[in-house]
Amino acid sequence: MFVNYIKYHGHSCFEIGGSLVFIFDPHDGKSLGLPVPDAKADFIFVSHEHFDHNAVHVVRGLPKVIRDDCSGSFKNMKYQCIKEYHDESHGAERGEIRVFKVELDGISFAHLGDLGHYPEKETIDFLRGTDFIFIPVGSVYTIDSKRAYEIIKEVSPRITVPMHFYTKGLKIKLEPVENFLQYFEKDRIKKVGREKRFTKEDLPKEKEVWVFSL
Repeated sequence: MFVNYIKYHGHSCFEIGGSLVFIFDPHDGKSLGLPVPDAKADFIFVSHEHFDHNAVHVVRGLPKVIRDDCSGSFKNMKYQCIKEYHDESHGAERGEIRVFKVELDGISFAHLGDLGHYPEKETIDFLRGTDFIFIPVGSVYTIDSKRAYEIIKEVSPRITVPMHFYTKGLKIKLEPVENFLQYFEKDRIKKVGREKRFTKEDLPKEKEVWVFSL
């Protein structure tokens, strides 16, 4: 049995570890007004090529960078991805994104990047049954909090992790996470700080929202 962890590096960047370590959507810190992610990883998953999601050079080690390769496995990890859009116009405004679903040590994690619209049925089905879903909630460049809640309600992950919202110092004007949290019962919301450790057996039976902070 592995002890797994999630560590938040701000914006949409999360470090997930266990038998190996991978990172979703690293940023360079400076461009956003946030600390530079201090992380070493085996794999990096990049949802799209915007500056606040593809700063792979900041990650230490010799990580393999996964972009358009939408299916693969390595030791206790396997991954898939599906294409979606950054806007309501089928990518005409901001392009495509990749929604990655990664399973590590028997726990599944899906990262919705800068999703900009309600997903296609194929994507909803792809996401069902996922343990963790990282979903943008800050509006402006992505779906807003209400749309994010509607997606979570339909997909029904075990744990929802909001991302891409306004935090202190952020240079991009986004909505605060509280706009999303208002849709949930207070006892279902867990403020977990910057890092949370757990095992597969620790995961809650009731659905929760984990709110990370820097």
